[in-house]
Amino acid sequence: MTTITLTPEQEALMETYYDKWLKISKNCDGYDEEKIIHYAKMVYEAIDKPFPKDVYFCDNPIEAARLCAKLQGHDPNSPDFNSHVFEELNSQLYGYQEAGWLAFYDFADEVLKLPEAAKMRGMIGLAHCCGWWTPYEEAVVFQRKAKAIFTDEENRLHNESGPALEYHDGTKIWCIHNLDVTEQIIMAPETLTVQQINGTNNVEVRTIMIQRFGWPRYLKESGAELLDYRHNDVENSKEALYNTSNYGKRLVVTCPTGRLFSLGVPDSVQTCEEAQEWLGRGKFNVIART
Repeated sequence: MTTITLTPEQEALMETYYDKWLKISKNCDGYDEEKIIHYAKMVYEAIDKPFPKDVYFCDNPIEAARLCAKLQGHDPNSPDFNSHVFEELNSQLYGYQEAGWLAFYDFADEVLKLPEAAKMRGMIGLAHCCGWWTPYEEAVVFQRKAKAIFTDEENRLHNESGPALEYHDGTKIWCIHNLDVTEQIIMAPETLTVQQINGTNNVEVRTIMIQRFGWPRYLKESGAELLDYRHNDVENSKEALYNTSNYGKRLVVTCPTGRLFSLGVPDSVQTCEEAQEWLGRGKFNVIART
């Protein structure tokens, strides 16, 4: 195994390559079918394989996975066709979203000049112009990049006012901090119902639903029992203690800024003052905040 010691200048460049590939992973421009084929041929050449004669282009991963399942000989009318589509979906290469490891080879090629890294130039080139793709010996299926990608500060799929991921054919994926949610939760949370919220098994998604629906409305429409109410002169906040059928006892606090917090407290708590005392001991669990 070859050991390489980086110079201070090379170490400083690593941050540059991180930023470079983070931008590539979110870049929705640069779709060029001729370039895609050019770089894909380089990939096949690097593994000593002839480039397939059949080339296909799709608009999104599901469309491509369905095509791949058909190319593998699976009947679209068979009961297990969707399971084969799922298998093909999981076997796709990620193109411009292979940034996590292509950044390493790009650095090794351009900065360290390692001959082994040069074999990855085809994959690196594809990342600039291609979405996900699936290579076979007899065929290759490429995809366009997404039309739009939105992420949070931790680079997770996230958009509170629209789709987090949108493809050119209109396919959309809705996410809050990488949690799959529905279009209704994002675009029309006011149309949610207490029944929908309580019927959602995923606790994190259910919390998001209540946040967007609004705790005051949820407490009212779910029939929560008001146990105590006061104005907290120390923190200049309004507090109300509720007993809910699905979330136990909750202390709802409205701050002077207008922000509202809903905090879980033990069943033994009977008043807002007791709830604050318990929370003040550092044992609280913030379930939701809006």
